[in-house]
Amino acid sequence: MRKFFKFEFILIYSFILIFVLTNIYINKFSEQYFISGDYKHSSLYQEDVISYFKVSDRISKDIADGKKIYNSGGPYSFSFLHPRVIYFFNNFFNSNEEIINSATLKIHLKNYNFFLYFQIIFFYLSTLFLHRSLLKIFDKSLSNIICIVLLLNPIIFQWHLSFYTESIFLSFLILLICFLLRSKSWLHFLFIGLFVGIIYTQRTIALLYPIVIFSYIFFLNHNVRKKLFKISSLLIGMSLILILIGIYNYNRSGIFYFTPIQSKSDIQTYLEADVLKLSKKISYEDARNELINFNKSIINTYGYDLQKESDKIKYLNKVQKNSFNTLIANKTITLQIIIKNYLHAMLLNPVQVFYETKYQNWIDYKKSDEHKFWLIVRIIITPIFFIMTGLGMIFSIKKVEFKYNVFLFLSVIYFTSVSCWLPNTRYFVPSVLFMSIYFSIFLHQISLLLKKSKLF
Repeated sequence: MRKFFKFEFILIYSFILIFVLTNIYINKFSEQYFISGDYKHSSLYQEDVISYFKVSDRISKDIADGKKIYNSGGPYSFSFLHPRVIYFFNNFFNSNEEIINSATLKIHLKNYNFFLYFQIIFFYLSTLFLHRSLLKIFDKSLSNIICIVLLLNPIIFQWHLSFYTESIFLSFLILLICFLLRSKSWLHFLFIGLFVGIIYTQRTIALLYPIVIFSYIFFLNHNVRKKLFKISSLLIGMSLILILIGIYNYNRSGIFYFTPIQSKSDIQTYLEADVLKLSKKISYEDARNELINFNKSIINTYGYDLQKESDKIKYLNKVQKNSFNTLIANKTITLQIIIKNYLHAMLLNPVQVFYETKYQNWIDYKKSDEHKFWLIVRIIITPIFFIMTGLGMIFSIKKVEFKYNVFLFLSVIYFTSVSCWLPNTRYFVPSVLFMSIYFSIFLHQISLLLKKSKLF
């Protein structure tokens, strides 16, 4: 009977369970529709996802018009890789059938359930590879617990049911851990640099992540020359990916750049209006109107044509500069808002994907009794998770080599710092991935104490 509780059997149970839950989720929402603009679409597709669909369709159209894959798709606005993953999926399963149909005013990705299955399988395979890699530094029991927690953690699991960038991004991060655990030579770090570059193409928050890996290299038991050689290899690898993105943009638009256009307007979109609202004691609507008028004045003053990519980048550079000036001029207010945003983003949310699918906008969900119930649940589970993670971090001092601890701890700090100033709980998920390892160490320690006391 005990064999049915072994790691291998738990993997099978969880795999079946997740596929069952996925199909229940699809069946529940596949016939629920929202309207975005004039287009009707399944509630399974969120607003950001529709943006990815637009780029995928643009790539299909450009290639049909004779362009190559390396100069198609339009301006680099957000995730570089994810719309292309959707494009290749649509090409393989649906012969590049149009997703956003202007004739029928419908948005539909055929065979979308296979895309969700792909994300689940990719995450499982990544976690299995992690299990084999962890056995090199941990005992089998701890390795088992870490992988089971990663597979069953609802904060993580829910993103496999969405078309957002998160699921593939999390799988990439797990693979990166595996590659680091197995790394030895400079050639390995050249590959890791290339891979971090690929991670960046999925989500741009990974741009400065090499800093964390530099810290890991610093604590390797090597001489300074070898450490510098590995750091250089890492930088060369990632730089190659950034250069390729820059060349792609140059071939398409005549401009060399490798950071997404959207990142230049993020501060104005998500933060600046709140700062103006409090600093000038005006309504949020008035603050937004002030920014809209400022943007129009830039366009009129410099005569920018936003249909031209070069003009749009110049325009957004000025928008970004003004946003930074606003924040610097109101440091105290900015700090207060950012701290509030961090606290909101770090409040664990195991049902975000479900309710984003059930409700078309956040305001409707916020007014519901379901939001009130889950807010209480989240307020309860968040400190529990943080306390257990903190205790696991303390236990890890004796269980985990210092260089690995540095990597794990700084990864949590890094992704929290670069993402969570935006008040969206999905941006905290990468940090939860790394925190789950400390959480697992805590569970392992408790299991050892229970076995020692013969209570388990």
